[in-house]
Amino acid sequence: MNQVEQTAARVDGTIEKTATEIKLRDEVRNLPCTYKCRHDAAADLIHIYAYTKCFFRVTEYKAFTSPPVYISPLDLGPKHADKLGAGLQEYRKTYGENYCLGQLIFWHIQTNADPDCTLARMSRGCLSLPDISSFYAKVQKPSRHRVYGPKAVRFMLSRMEKQLQRPWPKDRIWSFKSSPKVFGSPMLDAIMGGSSLDREMVHWLKHRPAIFQAMWDR
Repeated sequence: MNQVEQTAARVDGTIEKTATEIKLRDEVRNLPCTYKCRHDAAADLIHIYAYTKCFFRVTEYKAFTSPPVYISPLDLGPKHADKLGAGLQEYRKTYGENYCLGQLIFWHIQTNADPDCTLARMSRGCLSLPDISSFYAKVQKPSRHRVYGPKAVRFMLSRMEKQLQRPWPKDRIWSFKSSPKVFGSPMLDAIMGGSSLDREMVHWLKHRPAIFQAMWDR
């Protein structure tokens, strides 16, 4: 298979994959919604996943705790020696699964002791898409955190189009894995390609009719 054929095969595979996800989006969107089962929001997320071109998996490292380091008052200098107390103090550092990737991205922040936690916080939405379970609540009563009306969708689209690199807030309906295994988003695609977001993806999100309105949706 020559290079042209390989490229054509990849394109055909991408088109087929997107068509399958779009079909799934429509099937989910047709399911009846409740405040506990926001199939409409899940369909929007499937739509966003369908238009994401680049996903990457982080090399798997197991979390581990370092061997102990013993610190004496003299190690801290006279200004901080009193805070440590007498004798040696044992210190261990725990490194999370995504510590290496966080360190590579946030190397310029010298005071960042937990870059994996910073990565999880700063990658929400812009680098790591929400978890599909965000829209299926276990709570028994409606909550303001379950809002997914036109205002929430407009906020999401504004963040996606105008502030591609900014994380999505955690006080909304979206939830994210604390240690994601796979990263990728249309915003990352746009930055990598030096272009704007896919117009077809954005147009559908802006113009698809609302099919459900829960308490506090507006």
